[in-house]
Amino acid sequence: MERSDSESINTTTDSDQTSFGNGQANSGSSSSCESQSSSQESGVSGRVKSVASTVKQKASTIPSMLADGLEAGAQALRQNRLATSPGSDGSATAASSDSSIAAVTDTLADGMQSSAEWLRDADLDKLKSGVENQVKEHPARTLLVALGAGYLLGKALRR
Repeated sequence: MERSDSESINTTTDSDQTSFGNGQANSGSSSSCESQSSSQESGVSGRVKSVASTVKQKASTIPSMLADGLEAGAQALRQNRLATSPGSDGSATAASSDSSIAAVTDTLADGMQSSAEWLRDADLDKLKSGVENQVKEHPARTLLVALGAGYLLGKALRR
């Protein structure tokens, strides 16, 4: 009988040692999980930084792309105006209509050209700080202007 008691004690001790051994294995795996999660976090932050730098690079080219588009549009308007000939009937109405269209086309092309030049020469950081100062100094007026511009854009885009 003594022998069976000692066997039960030894069995309990073995199971305790086994569970203790598993506890060490668990703590070792948790530290390896922590190192994997920290490496994943650094990988994720690295990816986020990479994406952010790519977005910054693409955003820095937007003003020049817009300026190129405006210049191309202005040039196309001017070429289109020059390519169209006056009315074949030679009436006074056709001549006055053509001159008013030509004047509007020239004004529009000049505006597009000056906008393109402004976009190329503008310091966007200075512009950003100017807008921030305007919002801080006159928040109500800025809000009203933004609401009005949004309303007008909504009306224009709806049609």
